[in-house]
Amino acid sequence: MPDVRVSRGTTAKLDRIDGELYVERGARITAADGKLVTVSQAARFQGDADIACDLACDSLSVQMGELKVAGDLTVAKGIDIAHSLRATGTVKAEEIQVGGKLIAGAVSCETRVGVGGYVEVARTLEAGTIDVGGKVKVSGAVRLNNLIVGGMVEVGGGALSGKGQVGGVFESTGPLEFGELQVYGRCRLPSGCKGGRISTSGKLSILGDLDCDDIEVGGVADIEGNCRSGKVRINGKLDVEGSLSTTGSLDNFGSSEVKGDFSGGELHVSGRFKARKVLVDQAEVAGEVETAQGMKARSVIVGSGSKIRGPVVGGRVELSKSRLVLGDWNANWMGQVLSMRLVGRMTYAEDVYGDEVILGPATRCRNIYAKVVELGQGSIADKVTYTDELKQGHNLVHLERPSDKVEKLPPFPL
Repeated sequence: MPDVRVSRGTTAKLDRIDGELYVERGARITAADGKLVTVSQAARFQGDADIACDLACDSLSVQMGELKVAGDLTVAKGIDIAHSLRATGTVKAEEIQVGGKLIAGAVSCETRVGVGGYVEVARTLEAGTIDVGGKVKVSGAVRLNNLIVGGMVEVGGGALSGKGQVGGVFESTGPLEFGELQVYGRCRLPSGCKGGRISTSGKLSILGDLDCDDIEVGGVADIEGNCRSGKVRINGKLDVEGSLSTTGSLDNFGSSEVKGDFSGGELHVSGRFKARKVLVDQAEVAGEVETAQGMKARSVIVGSGSKIRGPVVGGRVELSKSRLVLGDWNANWMGQVLSMRLVGRMTYAEDVYGDEVILGPATRCRNIYAKVVELGQGSIADKVTYTDELKQGHNLVHLERPSDKVEKLPPFPL
């Protein structure tokens, strides 16, 4: 059958067309034999039309209105629809461009799905890139390279291998693997998600465990399980119900609470941080840290005016360090503001254990247990117990009880 034209408002029974199909507004297409109509070249629709069967063609375009397909739509090349496409089956094409709404049972696209308004998929969505101005809702799993959505996204899990950028809300109801996920509003993920990088300037909610190489929170983050990451950066508020571990650093410029233990390479606090226990290689504090069981690190530097609640155990522990010599991590503006507010306040710590413990000016702590202890001007301690040397460079040092030089220190906690 050569080129076929279907007149406005009529119903045509078709089989195979070795040419192009032209369909005027308000027409209806059915299959003459079986449930499939095949078009070797382009299928062109002038406006609203109903296809009451499966349709396969080389390319497809709709000038205006809505195209309804009661079955599968398979297009070898591209789909270009000015307004809306609604299909009960699977829409498959090399590229899909829809100006308004795309509603389908499933979508499979080799390269790009671009929709100006709304996408709703009942089962699965597979595409290289999906670019939607409004909302995306996929009840099943997705398999995507890139995701760009201006408004809201809801998926049933799956994989996002490249970058996801969402202007409003992102929610996955099933486990999701992702490369990079950037959400400017709210992000909600279930337990068992794994990714390369996640960042949000709004609210991040994890309903269980999370494994992510890089986490950055500009607003509020709640993790209801355990979290493992390469590095974490908090400019807002973080709450972790379980334990938190990093292979790199945790930079805390806001307020963080870990109900379990925190372990990692480095801990940088320019705000408030609370955990049951802290085990790191290096800790720098220009704010407040509170632990129930203590904080242990090879090196602990506590800035002037900071407060440490809970035992401190380190190789070298330095209290009341000038904020100006803390690391570059403290160059963040929020960290600078908090650090400047601490200037002039007394530095406070509880029991301190270490090879070398240095108390700078205006420092108050309880008991000190160390090989070498140095007490700065204006420092106060309950008692000093040491094995090697006690340095008191100024007279303005106050000990509640006399210092005690011993052969062996008591066992350190942690």
